[in-house]
Amino acid sequence: MSPYLTKPASLIFYCFAVFFYSTCHANESPIPDFQAEYILKHNGIEIGHVELTVKKTATNQYTLISATQTSGLLAFIRDDDVIETSIYEIVEHQLRPITYRYQEHLGDGRKNVSLTFDWDALKVSNASKGHVWKLDISTGVLDKALMQIALMHDVGDTRKDLSYQIADGGRLKTYAFTRLGTEKITINETRYNTTKLARKKDDKPLLTYYWCATALHNLPILIQRKKIYGTFEMRLINVAFND
Repeated sequence: MSPYLTKPASLIFYCFAVFFYSTCHANESPIPDFQAEYILKHNGIEIGHVELTVKKTATNQYTLISATQTSGLLAFIRDDDVIETSIYEIVEHQLRPITYRYQEHLGDGRKNVSLTFDWDALKVSNASKGHVWKLDISTGVLDKALMQIALMHDVGDTRKDLSYQIADGGRLKTYAFTRLGTEKITINETRYNTTKLARKKDDKPLLTYYWCATALHNLPILIQRKKIYGTFEMRLINVAFND
């Protein structure tokens, strides 16, 4: 077995699960509540599952939960899981995070990070390991769990520059998507028309590819990243929208 399979699926696919432009606008009609499940693979071998849920609350806010857990052969080696929770709202057609929490259980290790956004002061407070520090932000900055939702909102508008800023690790990181055209992708015997995109993080050369299905509110149904030790893939298993 490849030694790279011992890496936690949540870290390998951190950029998949889940998604940043300082003027990120949402559509007039928000994406409906949904629940999606993905399988994670390394060189065709199952290593994990991701469940992504978005629900509107009674206070007109939204809760996004992304849960990643090892499975398949990797589950015999280590039992890892990561849960990301983002509370956000839509203000003047813009996605705006309120709080974000990252809970990581990797073997015997645990990690907890929380972000609290103060949009009046344009600052975000980052709490981790008993320390709290603040970062200046601008309108449109997102937490890392919201990038996929922002992409779903924006990819259908070809006038939009798909570039996003994310508050992560005490600094702002930039993710830029380039449209590569359209492709047909088959998921569970259903063929979808998709928009293919390439994603680049900051100035790093590594690209991650997304295929977003038009019929599924531009939900990414396939995400791929190739490294020297193999191909990592996140593929949709099923999705249910509350239209």
